Amino acid sequence: MLSNEWIFLPEQTILYEVRHRIMEGDCQVEHGPTAVHLSAFYIQRYPVTNGQYLEFVRNTGYVSRDGTNFLAQLSGRLTAELEDLPVTYVSPADAAAYAAYVGGKLPTEAQWQYAAEGSPRRQWPWGDTYCSSLVNDSPEGLTPVDCFPGGASPFGVMDLCGNAWEWTRDIIDDGAHRFNLLRGGSYYRGEHFWHFTGGPHPIHSHEKFPLFAGNFNRAATISFRCVKEAK
Repeated sequence: MLSNEWIFLPEQTILYEVRHRIMEGDCQVEHGPTAVHLSAFYIQRYPVTNGQYLEFVRNTGYVSRDGTNFLAQLSGRLTAELEDLPVTYVSPADAAAYAAYVGGKLPTEAQWQYAAEGSPRRQWPWGDTYCSSLVNDSPEGLTPVDCFPGGASPFGVMDLCGNAWEWTRDIIDDGAHRFNLLRGGSYYRGEHFWHFTGGPHPIHSHEKFPLFAGNFNRAATISFRCVKEAK
């Protein structure tokens, strides 16, 4: 099973900025540019894989409150072909449970941006020009998280754009609706673009995902990685 190292990111003040394509309603969050101070932290090199998540389930006996579609991609078993793919069909609560298991949390949007862009600022983890050979931009499906080493960020964080979207810790709650802010994009391009633009997304882009209940909050193209405080 692939090892998921923790990468150290030093204390830094970043210029948080994000673009959101508004097609229906507003995003309801500050898009910047805004200076955000970040304490030093660690972030996982890769998104959490199927193999790593299933190990957590076996070690802890974790049971989701609503198990519908939970780890649906595994169909009850883990094959060699699936082991190092980013784990999907996990809700934010499922992801947070794993993060707590490894002593961490889901990243904030600002932490994710810092890990992806480093310094100086850039549009993609590898630079300012999009390059399909550095990211999973294929309609064929998910790829192992270590498939595109050339697409790493300046810190060495990998698989940030394309392949699978990533949950963040940032949740919008206006009293009537709840949304999670996703980062990175995925390989998938749906036929309809109204709510989501498919494919890999640049660093300064997010999409809001409506949160309903556990089974509705799981998808075939959303994964996550974890961060933890540097002490």
